[in-house]
Amino acid sequence: MLCGVSAIAQRTNAPNILRREAIKKYWVSDPVTKDSDHKDYINVSKCLGSKVWTHSEKAIAANTSAVREWDSNGTVFGYNPNIPGHDAGEFGHNDFYPVVIAAC
Repeated sequence: MLCGVSAIAQRTNAPNILRREAIKKYWVSDPVTKDSDHKDYINVSKCLGSKVWTHSEKAIAANTSAVREWDSNGTVFGYNPNIPGHDAGEFGHNDFYPVVIAAC
């Protein structure tokens, strides 16, 4: 998640374009508001570093793009091919975190 916050703070292109779109075009004033047909509630979430409610799928796209920007997914720290077994330390799978955060 720090990669995502960092990518946004450093104003990287794709994450900030998606974040801006989510916040400016798909914002929701009330998280328990109904859609235009008044049939279903809109699923809402927030983009990383934002206080604005927006459509969940837009927040997920923006947040996933942000955490992937620095491409630390699956990075193995401390790898040394000259030392057998020195390949531990996988960083994690960032693709799942922003989805869970948006769902929460």
